[in-house]
Amino acid sequence: MKLLTAFFRLVRYPNLIYIALTQYLLQYCVVAPILHYNGVEPSLSVASFCLLSLSTVLIAAAGYIINDYFDINIDIINKPDKMVLDKVINRRWAMAWHTIFNLAGVSIGFIAAWKIGQIYLGFTQVLCSLLLWFYSTSFKRQALIGNVLISLLTALAVVVVGFYEKQIYESFEAIMSPEGRKLIQIIGIYAVFAFLISLVREIVKDLEDVIGDSKDGCRTIPIIWGVEPAKKICYGLLLGLQVLIVVVEIRVALIGWYIAIAYLLIFVQAPCFYIYSLLKKAHLPEHYHKVSSLVKLVMLSGILSMVFFKLFL
Repeated sequence: MKLLTAFFRLVRYPNLIYIALTQYLLQYCVVAPILHYNGVEPSLSVASFCLLSLSTVLIAAAGYIINDYFDINIDIINKPDKMVLDKVINRRWAMAWHTIFNLAGVSIGFIAAWKIGQIYLGFTQVLCSLLLWFYSTSFKRQALIGNVLISLLTALAVVVVGFYEKQIYESFEAIMSPEGRKLIQIIGIYAVFAFLISLVREIVKDLEDVIGDSKDGCRTIPIIWGVEPAKKICYGLLLGLQVLIVVVEIRVALIGWYIAIAYLLIFVQAPCFYIYSLLKKAHLPEHYHKVSSLVKLVMLSGILSMVFFKLFL
């Protein structure tokens, strides 16, 4: 039982649930309702969607494993009580699971792409797998590059569902159709949201881990530029999030989705203001950990807003 618990911690199972939930809500609360409203059937069957989501989750799990593998020296300093590798799970077994998950994820991704007749889309999963490897081995230790890369991959977990929809990939005419334009707009908004909120969290995590990162030779933003400049970047990203949400609120106000506006105000915008105030006062690792946890909750509340498309369309 201890080994199983450690394994789930190693693959960050709450984050994997986030990924699966995001893709499920996007497919069945946004993509399918919009297409059905316009008299079009989704390209992905239930089975194909499950394959795509499973592929994404497996590759993400492999990424978390390899990240911990190369972070052992950092984790010994930053979070010794939470370490799994070498304490419970052997490094060789971790690498074996990393390889198995990657191969399975890429293979399943190609099967999902083949089932809709666009097998080249399977290379998306190959790219993600390679980027996660290079992130763990190199990019993570470089200022901004690693943060941006992980944030882009987070956004890609949203966008990839759209990649498999023929209203986006089939032709220019399909893209310019009413349902095609609407899908691109909505998926694009959620992708930008995912990118911005993820980038905030990545920088906050760097602030939290600055002691261990500096001893391991990492060149993260707080180490290279300082704590206050890192915080200022987060403030700017939070401002960008607020602007994005206001734009969305104005758009949905025009179609009378006032409940959705109230939801965004209470569960997304207000917490962002609170995160700003907490971050401004934060100076200890536990303070930054609290901010990081709140950012994750805002990410979840933003994801759950997809339900309104199912309710109102």
